[in-house]
Amino acid sequence: MTGEIRTTSVEGKEYTVWSDFMKKCTYAMDSTGDKKAIRTNGYMHNDLAVRKAIAIVFHHKTFKK
Repeated sequence: MTGEIRTTSVEGKEYTVWSDFMKKCTYAMDSTGDKKAIRTNGYMHNDLAVRKAIAIVFHHKTFKK
């Protein structure tokens, strides 16, 4: 069971973000289909926190849009 699917961008690259309520984590997927967990022990909803987590997990230099 998943939460609301939303999109955000980091360094001009679009990401799809959603929460998985069964696993209690938040995932992000890029346009190539690469899916990674950006938070494994809870949910993230704040756009700035989501962009920072995506920048760390997907190895971006900055979290700016």
